[in-house]
Amino acid sequence: MNELELLVRLRDEVPLTDVSPAVEDTVLAAIRGAADSAIRPQQLPGQGAAGLAGAAPGSAGRPRGRRRGLRVAVAVATAVAVAAAVAVVAGGFTGHASRPQAGPRMMAWTGRPTALSADPDYPRLGRARTVAQLVDYATRAAAISSGHAPGRREWVFVKTELADSAAGSGGFLFGPPDKRVIGLQWIRVDWREYASLSVHVHPSLPSSRVVHGQLEIVPGGGGTLGGWKSVRYSYLSSLPTDPARLESVILADNNPRMPWSSSPDNVAIFNAISTLLQGETEGAWVPPRLAATMYRVLQRLPGVRFDSGTDLAGRSGIGLYMVIDGWYKQELVINPQTYTFMGVKTVAVKAHQDVAMDGTRQIRKGQVLGWLALLGSGIVRHPGQLP
Repeated sequence: MNELELLVRLRDEVPLTDVSPAVEDTVLAAIRGAADSAIRPQQLPGQGAAGLAGAAPGSAGRPRGRRRGLRVAVAVATAVAVAAAVAVVAGGFTGHASRPQAGPRMMAWTGRPTALSADPDYPRLGRARTVAQLVDYATRAAAISSGHAPGRREWVFVKTELADSAAGSGGFLFGPPDKRVIGLQWIRVDWREYASLSVHVHPSLPSSRVVHGQLEIVPGGGGTLGGWKSVRYSYLSSLPTDPARLESVILADNNPRMPWSSSPDNVAIFNAISTLLQGETEGAWVPPRLAATMYRVLQRLPGVRFDSGTDLAGRSGIGLYMVIDGWYKQELVINPQTYTFMGVKTVAVKAHQDVAMDGTRQIRKGQVLGWLALLGSGIVRHPGQLP
């Protein structure tokens, strides 16, 4: 869970549209200022909290069971549109307060947004067709290549495809996933700067089409994802490769006073792993050994099931899913050849009445609540550069 999830929970019934990185930066400052109060025994009533590219609609001040823990793959970018209405938010962003920074700056960019992304040079030991093969191949591949440790001033390039709905979204999709958007973002490894392409790109754009646009580069406040002590590569690399020990680390960070906490333990572990994997769409760089260990945790975790998953871009992969709270299914799709995160899909498996402080929504059985694909990522030296 991160700061954008907080916005979704704060006002999850507001259909969100355009992105404003400048507004996002304003909200980050508010969140940082309130983060300390979020860890005190008493929380301010009615303040929001939530879940990432899988947003968790709900609030820390509401009774447990009301939208608690729902992590839906909705537009991370669109969540920022509600920021103008935010004065103070308490919740899952745990960065340190930063000094005032310069405002956004623009940079010309030319490229082909829908062209195939470069395929990273991952060791390939075979196409995984089962979870056991995924764990085996991912573990052996990680031993061969432990991954590129990004420098503090380097950037993570992320290319995503995101589903939205003409009926609106905010915490989850309010209608059918009838809109899709390609997103190109660059996030500095320390999360102190962010860059995004100002042009909206539709997946149907021919891969040969050259787009001329602007990159808007805005300052950020650093921070981490809720449920994890840090997302620094050095910290993630230091985490245990024994699945039982990793589960203990996750549960130790599952602070019940924080809005991202979940119960029972198997749901808390699944949510934490889901949050970190989805965090790759926001610049988190997960070491291969940690990814392999997380797959092993999921393999043995009660309630996790396996199927042949398909991401939003239509690519087939290894699907690892859990039905949470008895009514919605969240599936993580893993690339069977590179053993890396490909996307997430969340679907209601039962009709559900969603109750929040600002109203009630009826969710239909089979309703797609969120759908996101990670099309490509890589370490680059500056915003605008492609791997």
